[in-house]
Amino acid sequence: MDELKPIKLDTETAPTTTTNNQLPTKELPMEPVKKNFLVPSLIIVGILAGLSTGYFFAQKKLVASGGSVGTQLTQNPTSAGSVKVGETFGTKDEATFRDTAEGVLQPGGIDGEGSHHIERGTNKSQWVYITSSVVDLDMFIGHRVEVWGETNQGKKAGWLMDVGKLKVLELNAAEINNIELAE
Repeated sequence: MDELKPIKLDTETAPTTTTNNQLPTKELPMEPVKKNFLVPSLIIVGILAGLSTGYFFAQKKLVASGGSVGTQLTQNPTSAGSVKVGETFGTKDEATFRDTAEGVLQPGGIDGEGSHHIERGTNKSQWVYITSSVVDLDMFIGHRVEVWGETNQGKKAGWLMDVGKLKVLELNAAEINNIELAE
């Protein structure tokens, strides 16, 4: 029998091994691999800080502009009788609704285009045919208003507009104008 020999396990000298006609090799002790987690951690913290800051300032801008979180609409009046001169209704988004028109709001479109129209003088070619999913136009019939909207292509209407914002300029303007015309 072969004799057992003691093996020294020093970190300075590693035992040598040989296998089938190979030169002896030293087995080096395995050291744990050190990973640098500082750089990826800083990147993640930076991204989260940027997102949080952007969200915070976006919310502050909405509140500062008079809007509220989730909506930028000014509430429609509860009844036609509660409408006052100078009040503005609809969205505050003036980038989308940049076209304007002014006149007396009346019900009815032209050949299926528009639900209402704005009379700007006696010549029908000057009228603006309008519709709105933002403002309840029925509350402002007969009043002189200024509207902001987006012009659309009309087949029958000379000017067809989707209204996003409305300001009341004069109450009961249709009645006042009819009396003046009759005199």
